[in-house]
Amino acid sequence: MLLICAIWGGNFVVTKLAVDHFPPVLFTALRFALVAVLTLPWLRWCPGQMRNVIIAALCMGTLHFALIIIGIAKADDVSVVAVVTQLGVPISTLMAVLFLGERVRWKRSLGIALAFSGAVVISFDPKVMNYQVAIGLILMAVIIFSIGQITVRRIHDVNTFTMQAWVGILSAPSLLLISLLLEDGQVEQTLSANVWHWGAIVYAAVLVSLIGHGGAYYLLRRYPVSIVNPGFTLAPIFGVLAGVFFLNEQLSGRVILGSAITLLGVLIVATREGKVADARGVAPEKAALETKGAGD
Repeated sequence: MLLICAIWGGNFVVTKLAVDHFPPVLFTALRFALVAVLTLPWLRWCPGQMRNVIIAALCMGTLHFALIIIGIAKADDVSVVAVVTQLGVPISTLMAVLFLGERVRWKRSLGIALAFSGAVVISFDPKVMNYQVAIGLILMAVIIFSIGQITVRRIHDVNTFTMQAWVGILSAPSLLLISLLLEDGQVEQTLSANVWHWGAIVYAAVLVSLIGHGGAYYLLRRYPVSIVNPGFTLAPIFGVLAGVFFLNEQLSGRVILGSAITLLGVLIVATREGKVADARGVAPEKAALETKGAGD
């Protein structure tokens, strides 16, 4: 669990450094191209479910990552980004209420309120006010990711690596097209990339996507969801620490307070959702697909 959260948390710093060289969307396209190659052995046609697979892959891959990578590029502090991305947990819960008819009792409602309250506290920090556009893009990204998660819940008997294979196959070319339309200098930046820049792509594809999400799947197959899911809230803490230690970011008291409130709310929601999942006997494969992508 600590290894997975450290990988996910470190990804915020690695991504921030990578997009200082690569055009952001191009970097993400290259990441998913590598994911597609590595997961090709798991690529399977899913009869009767391809419509939902394609929608989920485009939401959780192309649209989500195009927005979030641009948001990271525009933000000064990856620490704030690491916390704001966790709003995907309460947002996905609200989506489940709206579209799946799930019921949310007072404890999860309290967690949702705390999570958004913490985000409001962060957003009024004078420094954070300078990159509200970045936060707006990241919020749009987590909303779209939540729509993808809702779609995934309607998919049956498709394992994690098959889903990742489809995400890679569909996201790589679509993100490349977006990059060609919105960015420039792709050829020059690719040819001038050094070993550290390519290492960032390998980190995102292999460590984050395969080992991180694959490890989460491994844990969810063997331990109760109520134990595993709350542990993933450690990822943004690692992200904040990585931003402080590797990028020399300075956290104000308002950001620290808002982050603590948000993460407490996320922890409450994740804990309650885990207990609900255990109570209704969610299959490990489905639980793995429903896991929030803490480190993207």
